[in-house]
Amino acid sequence: MKKEIKAVIGKNFGDEGKGMAVDCLCRGKNAVVVRHNGGAQAGHTVEEGPFRFVFHQLGSGSYRGCPTYWSETFLPDLFKLGEEVESFKKEVLEKTGKILEPVIYAYGDCACTTVYDVLLNSLAEVLRGKEKHGSCGMGIYETVLRSKEKKYTLRLKEFAGASISAIAEKLRLIRDEYVKGRLEKLKKEYPKNMLLPESREWTALLYDENLPYNAAEIMCENFGRYVTLADMDLIWEQYAPIIFEGAQGLMLDENNTEYYPHLTPSRTGLYNVARLIGKYEVSLEVIYVSRTYVTRHGAGRLDFECAKEDINPLMEDKTNLANRWQNDLRFARHPYGDGFWKYIRQDLNCLNETGRPAKVSLYLTHLDETKGKILFSDRECSFREFTDFCNREGITAYCDSGLSFSLTNIF
Repeated sequence: MKKEIKAVIGKNFGDEGKGMAVDCLCRGKNAVVVRHNGGAQAGHTVEEGPFRFVFHQLGSGSYRGCPTYWSETFLPDLFKLGEEVESFKKEVLEKTGKILEPVIYAYGDCACTTVYDVLLNSLAEVLRGKEKHGSCGMGIYETVLRSKEKKYTLRLKEFAGASISAIAEKLRLIRDEYVKGRLEKLKKEYPKNMLLPESREWTALLYDENLPYNAAEIMCENFGRYVTLADMDLIWEQYAPIIFEGAQGLMLDENNTEYYPHLTPSRTGLYNVARLIGKYEVSLEVIYVSRTYVTRHGAGRLDFECAKEDINPLMEDKTNLANRWQNDLRFARHPYGDGFWKYIRQDLNCLNETGRPAKVSLYLTHLDETKGKILFSDRECSFREFTDFCNREGITAYCDSGLSFSLTNIF
């Protein structure tokens, strides 16, 4: 029997509405949500009535009682995990009166983010000054870079049965050898900026003597309390559908050199999904998500950029707030014609290589903010016109029904 698979993927630079799409797909289902790229830097918002929560490492189906699975390509941050889980439980209890304990399964070979990755990431962005990459300061690139060296990779399975002292010793090794070498490279790249007071503050934090043990204690506690190691095969047997929740968007994929260096160090589309489902018989639907316009939070190229007022001066994004790493949320219009489909077509090549069939859908959000129009660089289309535009590509188009959209009875 074929397994039902839904892959939810951001079409643009992220912040398209993937969290709400996953939440809706999980309603009334015995589903599991697979997080397969990036890590704690994701911010997927789910709202229903008074309940509102931004998911980072938990899957966006958690509010529906669906477990999360971290695949081998996910980068968990155990240090931050406890705060997210407890905040989620508190929000559910306060807004609904219910006690809901989220369940997390994980593949043991996941490479973990450490406090040193977060600190190095923050320091690197400070050193870049006006040339910063637009990172959100969560250590994802630094985790990927460090984990290329086996000696300094911290795998999730190392926490199984490990003492706090053993993990602290591993963190000291990372600090004394890897961090030292990484700082030397940064000094050569930014010799003058390394002398700035703010840079010295970050460097001092990296060598805080209490940090390894304190971080290890929190990481071990969070692993033991919230995470269960499991192979994908076990998850595959217990749940249906299996929903792959992508983070960021296609235009931020690490291989999209057109936008280098303002990218995320992960595969944001079907690449991981295609490999994780490789040996299984599946019925696959790929759901690309997009707002009626384009957003980008962080530095880098943004074609057809415009002011928020040109879209809707009254709209408010409570998730993507201005911050020191990414500044303000930016806005743009979609390219019309082939430009609109460019990255979807490229992404679907992953399936062409494997010969897998798939239904392809596009889910459009935030229509309420644009009075039902889809905003292109040279025109504004009604949803009916947009549906025809999609049908010419053989793609099914759906839209939201307001601030809180529903996929009920659609998929």
